[in-house]
Amino acid sequence: MKKPEQILKDVFGYDSFRPYQLEIIEHALANQDGLAIMPTGGGKSICFQIPAILKPKVTIVISPLISLMKDQVEALRSNGVESAYFNSTLPEAAKAVIYDKAVKNELDLLYMSPETFVAGLDWIQKIPISMLAIDEAHCVSMWGHDFRPEYQQIGGLRNYFEGIPIMAFTATADKVTRGDICEKLSLNNPSTFISSFDRPNLSLAVRSQVPKKQKQKEVVKFLSERTDQSGIIYCLSRKETEAWSSHLNSSGFNARHYHAGLSNEDREQVQDGFINDQYQIICATIAFGMGIDKSNVRWVIHSNLPKNIEGYYQEIGRAGRDGLASETILYYNYRDVVLLNDFVAESEFKEVYHEKINRMLKYAEASTCRRRILLAYFGEHLTEDCGNCDVCDNPPAFIDGTIIAQKALSAVVRSKETLGLNLLVNVLRGAKTMDIFERKLDTLKTYGAGAEYSYKEWQHFINQIVNQGILEIGYDNNLRLQSTELSTPVLKGELDVKLTSFEEKELKSKSKKKKSASGQTVDDTLLGQLKAWRKKKSSDNSVPAYVIFNDATLNDLASIKPIEVSALQDIQGFGKVKIERFGKDVIDIIRQNSTKLSTHDKTQMLYKEGHSITAIAEQRDLSEQTIINHLIKLFEDGENIQLSQFISEFEVQSVKQATEKLNNTVQLKPLHDELKGEIDYSKISIALAILNKRSNQFS
Repeated sequence: MKKPEQILKDVFGYDSFRPYQLEIIEHALANQDGLAIMPTGGGKSICFQIPAILKPKVTIVISPLISLMKDQVEALRSNGVESAYFNSTLPEAAKAVIYDKAVKNELDLLYMSPETFVAGLDWIQKIPISMLAIDEAHCVSMWGHDFRPEYQQIGGLRNYFEGIPIMAFTATADKVTRGDICEKLSLNNPSTFISSFDRPNLSLAVRSQVPKKQKQKEVVKFLSERTDQSGIIYCLSRKETEAWSSHLNSSGFNARHYHAGLSNEDREQVQDGFINDQYQIICATIAFGMGIDKSNVRWVIHSNLPKNIEGYYQEIGRAGRDGLASETILYYNYRDVVLLNDFVAESEFKEVYHEKINRMLKYAEASTCRRRILLAYFGEHLTEDCGNCDVCDNPPAFIDGTIIAQKALSAVVRSKETLGLNLLVNVLRGAKTMDIFERKLDTLKTYGAGAEYSYKEWQHFINQIVNQGILEIGYDNNLRLQSTELSTPVLKGELDVKLTSFEEKELKSKSKKKKSASGQTVDDTLLGQLKAWRKKKSSDNSVPAYVIFNDATLNDLASIKPIEVSALQDIQGFGKVKIERFGKDVIDIIRQNSTKLSTHDKTQMLYKEGHSITAIAEQRDLSEQTIINHLIKLFEDGENIQLSQFISEFEVQSVKQATEKLNNTVQLKPLHDELKGEIDYSKISIALAILNKRSNQFS
C-alpha cells in the first residue's frame, strides 16, 4: 500500500504535512475513532481525504452545506480522485449513477448532508464503507458556536455502523464542546488531536467606536487599494448587509449581500458568484461562509462585534486559506453588546452566552498583542508578541491617567449615574448642546473640567477606564455609566491609574511587494498572465479558479519561473494529474514571458531550477565567466544567490589574505599572481563579492 506522504505529493502536490496531519491520518488508517480540532485553513480536509484514498472501501463524508461538497469534490476530481456528492439538488438519473458507483466500491469519497444521510440509511448500509468522516462536527453540540438541529439526526449513526470507525473534524471547539461532540456521536475511546490555532499569515486589527460614515469612508479607502482582491464583510443584521452592499456598489465595487432571508436560489447564486470570482465582495450575516472553500479570500471585515471568540476565529479564518498574507479588521461599539445580549436574553444558556460576549469584548478592547489573547482563549500560549496585529504595529505609550479618571468618575457620580459615554464626554468638554442645557448638566462642578482633551481623546480614555473596571457600562440600563468598587479608591487618590496615550489611528495598508511561499519576489506581469489563463481554464471546466490552482501556486510559478515541465514537481500544488493536464500550458506561458526578461533574470531563473554554472552557460550559449558575473551581480543586488556553494571557505580566506597583502586591491590579475595561479579568476571574483558583503554587514 502507498504511504500517506506519497499520496500527498502525487495527488495534492505538496512535499510535507502540516503539524498533526500525519498523526491524524495514521490514526484513521488504524481504524480508530477520533476528534480533530484544526483551524480553518489548517488542512483538515486532507486528514480524511488521504485515508479515504488509501482505504479499500468508500469513505462517507457528512458535511453541512452543498456548496462545500461541490467545492471539495471538484478539487478532488481535478486531482484524479474518484469522488461524488449526493444531495437533493441532483436529478434522479445522477443519483442512480452515484448510488451504483458507491455500491460497486468505485468511489473513494461520497459527500452527503446530514439530512440526506439519515434519509438514505437503508441504501447507504449496502455500500462497502471504510470510514465515516463528520465535518464541521461542532454543529452536533448545543455548546458549539454554530449548533444545527439537523446534525442531531446523526447522533445515532453508531447503531447502524457498529464496526466502522468515525472521525470528527471541526475548526473551533472549546473543552465543553469537544466532550459533547464525542458523546453525541458515540465515539469509541476517541483520541483528540488539537492543532495549533495560530494563523500567522492573518493580520489582526480592531477599530473602536468609529461613527458609521467614518467607517464607510475607511472601508471604501481600504477596498480601493485592493481592487483585485476578494473579501467578506460580516454584519449582525440582514438590513446592514443590504446597506453595505448598496453603498459599496454605488462606490464602484462589485458587491452582493447574503443572509438567511434570501431564497435558496438567491443564496446559491450569490455564493456561486463569489466562489467563481464574479463578485468581489460579499456583505453577509454569519449564515455565509461555513461552506466556502475559497482559498483566495484576502480580507475579512467585521462591521460589528461577533457574539463569541469561536465564531470570530472561524470567520476570520476564511481569509488566507492558501497561506498568503491576508488582513482582518474588526469594528465595534457598545451598541453591539446591547444587541448581542438581547439576542440571547431568552436562552436557557444566557449566562454562558453573556460570558462569551464579554470575552469577545475584552479581546476587542485589549491594549496587548491580540494574537496572544486569541490563542490563549483556545489554551495555546505564545511566548512572544506576534508582530502582525495593530497593537504590535503601534505599541501604546502609557501616561499617568489618575486625574483623567477622577474627572470622569466625578462627573458620573455628580450626575447620579445617568450619563452615557458620549454625553459624559460632552459634559467634561463643556459642550453647549441642547440636551446638556435641558438636563442642567452645565451646572455640574465637573462641567468643562476636561476641555483640554478632544472628543476622541476622551472616548479613548473612558474606554480604558471601563476596561480596567473603574467604571462599568449598564448594558441593561441604556448604556449608562456606573461606578464600581474601584471607583472610590481612585476618586480618593488611593489607587493610581495608567492609561495609554491617544494616537489618531488610521487603517494602515499591509499591501507590500508580493512574495511567494519561497520568499522570492513575484513577477506581477507573469502572475497576471497566469491568472488570465487560470480564469479561462476554470470557465472551460466549470469549476472555481482556485480548483485549477490556488494563488499560492501561481505566486510560486511567477517567482521561481520554471521552464521545464519536469521542474513543476517542485512547485506546491502540482500533483501528477495536474502536471499532465496543465504542465505544458503553464511552461509555455512562462517561456513566452521569459523573452522579456533581462539577461540577469534569465540566468537567475535557471539557477533557481538547480542548474550548474556549466549547464546554465550551455543553455544560454554564454561563457561560464559571464554566468558567474551575472550571479555575482544578482548576489550584490540582494537576491537569494548562494555564492558559497561555488567556493570553499579556505579559498575565500586565501583571497582575503592576498587582498590585504596587496593594500586591499580588488584587481583580478595581481591577486591571481599573488595566489600563484592556485585559485582561478572566477573564484577570485566570487570571493571578492562574498568578502564585500561581509564587510558591509559588519561595518
